[in-house]
Amino acid sequence: MNFLACDGSWQVGAGGESICAGTLQSITGEEMQTQFGTALSWDEVAELRGDIITLFAIVFGFLVLKKLL
Repeated sequence: MNFLACDGSWQVGAGGESICAGTLQSITGEEMQTQFGTALSWDEVAELRGDIITLFAIVFGFLVLKKLL
């Protein structure tokens, strides 16, 4: 799979279209992986899962308290 990259900054035109303020480049999936690092480790996945569950519990608790009060 190929990705479109811009060596400058992306901007939004008047019609809502994306405009590259630099040069467009085509980058393969393998190049993206080597350039931006590897996937998450299982330890990182477990940590993120715990954080997401905690965040969900806090938001759910807040909504329940808001409804009760």
